[in-house]
Amino acid sequence: MRLNSNLTNGLALVAIQGANALFPLLVFPFLLTVLGKDAFAELVVAEAMAFYVLTVCLYSFDTSGVQSIVEARQHGGASAEAECFFNILGARIALFVASAVPVAIAYYVLADGSLSVMLAWLCFVLGMILQSNYYFQAIESNTLLAAFVLVSRFCAVLAIYLTVDGAADVFIASLILAGSFLASGTAAFLVLLRYFGIKSMGAASVSGMLYVLREGRHLFFGNISVALFRGANVLILAGVSNSAAVSVYAVVEKIIKSIQALARPLNQLFIPKAIKTWSVLAVEDKTYVRAFEVIWKNTRIQICLMLIALPLGGLAVYAGLALGYLPGFSNEALVLILFMAPAVVFGVANAMFGAVGLTLIGAQSYFATAVFTVGVSTFLFSMAACYYFDAYGAAVAFVFAEMSLLVAFLLK
Repeated sequence: MRLNSNLTNGLALVAIQGANALFPLLVFPFLLTVLGKDAFAELVVAEAMAFYVLTVCLYSFDTSGVQSIVEARQHGGASAEAECFFNILGARIALFVASAVPVAIAYYVLADGSLSVMLAWLCFVLGMILQSNYYFQAIESNTLLAAFVLVSRFCAVLAIYLTVDGAADVFIASLILAGSFLASGTAAFLVLLRYFGIKSMGAASVSGMLYVLREGRHLFFGNISVALFRGANVLILAGVSNSAAVSVYAVVEKIIKSIQALARPLNQLFIPKAIKTWSVLAVEDKTYVRAFEVIWKNTRIQICLMLIALPLGGLAVYAGLALGYLPGFSNEALVLILFMAPAVVFGVANAMFGAVGLTLIGAQSYFATAVFTVGVSTFLFSMAACYYFDAYGAAVAFVFAEMSLLVAFLLK
């Protein structure tokens, strides 16, 4: 029975991340071709800024939220679980308001694009907040969420192909893309609201929100630092290079992040197991060496699967390019994809040894410091690399950052 439950949950996680991974693969190369380089660059710059808002809003709850829900269910029952969920939701909404307003103003003042495009992408952030992926991971039941994601992404892909046919449609394209996430998030939230009951929303409190924010502050600072190198390259290229470099790198980055998204179900499947294994250990057994063993046991199979999947993915992209099934791609894009592929393996290991492993041993402060140091260093390196080597410089910075992070985490 437990095997069937794990299999069902694992397949649901694969479906969620698979839909999110295939989504940009199906639409972004098409949009590059239809919108043109300038309008497409406007779209991806607005999206990149929205991801910074998302980083603030997600805070550290994709990791700490899983642990909080697991502990609430084990020790506090339904009321503690509801209180934990709504405190996290309230904190995220407050962070959304606090971060979305200044980003929208900055985009209006500094960027060349339309403010309406930026506002459309903020709907994507709101959708991710409402979707509460961390909760479904914590309870190890993702089937219903997978259904919402699959349906909304399919409808969005269909709408993109049917309605977008020129540069003037950049706002419509942004609204469809972001609206897909808002739709799945709203559906997931309504299900959870029915499960907890509307009255349970009163369990949230300002003190509770401040508590969960305080508890996750170290991971949050680390996540902000990660955004310096995972989300900044498009913005850096937009500032120091040209639309052509921005467009080709943006498409390639989508491919790499899509592959990382396909790998994420493995993280999501093994993270709760690592946390539960650690939680039942005796205090005297909770050593750094034991933490390494727990994390490595739940990481090695993920790395092996990625080492098998990456060459197959590379061959698939090459075949699609050769057969003309990937509009908007070029030989330069293929070279960049192959060059950046190792970042996927480093990323899988980083998610386990970093946010999860260092949290288990109470080294959140080290995590924040390490990621901040790597993030700032990579940001500065990326500025120089992008200026001299355009998209190739951004690719070097991306891989270097992931590798440096893993070294820092393993040293601890």
